[in-house]
Amino acid sequence: MPNITVKIGTTESVHVTIAKATPMGALGTEAMVRVGQFLLTGSAAAMRAVADACTEAAELADAYDQDPDGYDQRERVGEL
Repeated sequence: MPNITVKIGTTESVHVTIAKATPMGALGTEAMVRVGQFLLTGSAAAMRAVADACTEAAELADAYDQDPDGYDQRERVGEL
């Protein structure tokens, strides 16, 4: 699978919607998030997993910005 990097700034518009499933439920409903020109789609469970990972990454970035030296020390201790 190729590696794709999408840089997201604070000015991109964000829109959410769903693609409805088939009437008899043969296919699940897809959740959709559009960030600027980038479109991310997936099942509800997959989108929650991505949201959890984004939240964790944001918390790591905030922790580093608040205390870079302390963050580096905690990471080194965690590697042991």
